[in-house]
Amino acid sequence: MSFKYISKKLFGLLFAATLLQGLTGCKKWLEVNPATRVSEDEQFSSQQGYFDALFGTYQKMADLNAYGGLGTYRFIDVLSQYYENKSGQTNTFYGQTTRYAYTSDVNTQQNVRAAISSIWSGYYGTIAQANYILKNVAQRNVLAGTALNIVKGEALAIRGAVHFDLLRMFAPAYLNGANDTVRAIPYMEQFTILPQARLSIGEVLTKCENDLKEAEQLLSAYPAIDQIAANQDATSAELLLAYRQNHINYWAAKAILARLYLFKGDKTNALKYATEVINSGNFSFINPGTLSVDATTDASDLTFTPEHIFSLSVSNLKPAADQYFKSSQTAAADADDLFSTKAKLATMYEGTLPNYGTDIRSPDAARSIWNQLTTTIVYSKKYYSDRTNNVKQRLVPVVRLPEMYYIAAEAAPTVSAGVGYLNVVRLARLIPALSIDVVNTPALLDAELQKEYRKELYGEGQLWFWYKRKNVTTIPDGVGNPMTQAKYTFPLPLGEIEFGVN
Repeated sequence: MSFKYISKKLFGLLFAATLLQGLTGCKKWLEVNPATRVSEDEQFSSQQGYFDALFGTYQKMADLNAYGGLGTYRFIDVLSQYYENKSGQTNTFYGQTTRYAYTSDVNTQQNVRAAISSIWSGYYGTIAQANYILKNVAQRNVLAGTALNIVKGEALAIRGAVHFDLLRMFAPAYLNGANDTVRAIPYMEQFTILPQARLSIGEVLTKCENDLKEAEQLLSAYPAIDQIAANQDATSAELLLAYRQNHINYWAAKAILARLYLFKGDKTNALKYATEVINSGNFSFINPGTLSVDATTDASDLTFTPEHIFSLSVSNLKPAADQYFKSSQTAAADADDLFSTKAKLATMYEGTLPNYGTDIRSPDAARSIWNQLTTTIVYSKKYYSDRTNNVKQRLVPVVRLPEMYYIAAEAAPTVSAGVGYLNVVRLARLIPALSIDVVNTPALLDAELQKEYRKELYGEGQLWFWYKRKNVTTIPDGVGNPMTQAKYTFPLPLGEIEFGVN
């Protein structure tokens, strides 16, 4: 993968790690010395230095405390009640997480409060790295042309996208503008150690939108996408233009804007952006007839890479997969496991309905993406990473093609048009199309969409945001019901409150 070429002396990545504490306003830890300044000058004296800094930003984003773990399968999906709910383990990390005990610190090794703090730090660290690049782009005349557009565009897109995800976690749901003026999170637009005031939800959304729109315009200079599988055994050193699905590319900026507009209740723009991605022809559904699910081969494609609009390369995903999903055959089961039961999955995938047993996402599929040890222990194989040279492994999807169809379905002007978008995904997954005579109201379409979000996005950290945005009061298989907006909203880390961000 492209990240293995990144410079190990990357100043920005190291500096971003310390900037995390700067959000609290505590300055005693930071003393910039002349040597550090020289490193910055060296870093941004060449085009390659900017590329390295950009790749370092994606590394930060892919950290196990961010999108590479806690921000997806490791914490957010536990909140979604995807896994066996640990109902008898009320005082464990998972037990407290599934009950939304956000201030819990009952476990000294890992606890909910610390997980939330790590997400906050990891995400703002990514933003700091993006701002570090943007600061130097503005101050130096090193980049030009396509390179300038891509580096600046991706940095802006990262800043907008990551702030948007922080907003979705640390602020109440927008609820069609009802919470527009509620104070939310700081929006960091400068590379600074000074604490920033929290803005309202509406103000943060506007800044996210502005960054993503500017990124869209800049990245339009290079809209090409090279499929991940096509990079297998590639030897080109031009990494900025390779692995475009592992960057917030032109189409990813549009896809995240589609998410943002749906969050705001702006269905017109949500539909516009979702269909632009759909109609681009750059992304396609995985072919069930040729899908390889054997993780020990270079052909395996367990995350369906042709559908990736934007995914992250997580270099240390294999140890995490071994620990949480027991991808190693010799790994012993323990309390860290993230597993489901066969009965729970059978209900989720509606296996008893006629012609639903062929769903390629189901444990019963002919080419199963699940590892069924017993009827009560079933692991997802999505993140199995057994082949070092397989470029389709060690990837965590951030946004995929099916979600664009779900957004289009919800934002469509009529229920029948919405059912049409949803049926495209269903047919691609080998289950029957829904009848527009049966699914003929917005409420019925929402019910079917919720089912499909659950089936499709296992391990990807997106189902939680559907529940929150729709203000779902009863989460399927939930042990923390009934849900409230308080349960849907993470508290600020204690350090942020102590040092005045609150």
